[in-house]
Amino acid sequence: MFSALAHKVRRKIIVMVGNQGSVTYTDLTQLGLEPGTLYHHLDILVKSEAAILTQDKNKQYSLTDLGEAALNVIIQGEDQTSWSIKENSSSDSIPRIAADIIGMKPLVTRVQKDPWRFLIEILLFLSVYGYLASEVELLPFLLFFLEGSYVLGLTILASISSWIMTYLLVEFLSILLLKKRELSRGLFMSVPLVFVPHVVIELMWFIAPTSTAFTGWPLTIILTGIISWSTYILTVSVARAKKVRLSRAAMVTLLVTNLNLFILAFIAGF
Repeated sequence: MFSALAHKVRRKIIVMVGNQGSVTYTDLTQLGLEPGTLYHHLDILVKSEAAILTQDKNKQYSLTDLGEAALNVIIQGEDQTSWSIKENSSSDSIPRIAADIIGMKPLVTRVQKDPWRFLIEILLFLSVYGYLASEVELLPFLLFFLEGSYVLGLTILASISSWIMTYLLVEFLSILLLKKRELSRGLFMSVPLVFVPHVVIELMWFIAPTSTAFTGWPLTIILTGIISWSTYILTVSVARAKKVRLSRAAMVTLLVTNLNLFILAFIAGF
């Protein structure tokens, strides 16, 4: 497999076939190669003992099982390279700095470098999160809340459970979507940072519970902003922990948010 991946042309062919599922020779000519060059690389990929591509009776090329593995190697290699370049970039533009602050990247980085060092602080933070939820009659549930009056012990337990369940869901989806099978302690310990926006909204509710800003469309706008902020922090955490681009990490985090909404809608139906 690795001899097939050694040439950039063959890597381009594998990625194109993987992205489209199956392609014809005509499709592959879009790579801009001379016919002789293209046939040469196709022969290597199709006719070697460890074939990367297979061709059906309709002359459509598709990936073999080994080809799927090769595609994963290529994608992970690109992710590592892209992540490394961004990590070492010296860009200090205002948009980048603002994005890093909103995504809490400096804190995410610090926590993920030495995860267990912050265990006590994280448990204290989650206790405050649960306490405020009890005071404003909410129950933490993954990235959202359930409404109602709950005892303090239950809301603190719910905040800790939301941390663990969110982490497990992210890891599960990372395996499915990103092909990242190694569990990350750094990600586990940085997930609670996702609840910082929730604490902000709880504090606002606690300080000014009768404010008109917490009803109607102003409330909808505020809650949408809080969830968007929370999802972005989670995306930054996943991208750093799994060493992938933000766009790929967002596939996981947006699905987590949507699944959370689906579960809430299901619960509300009862």
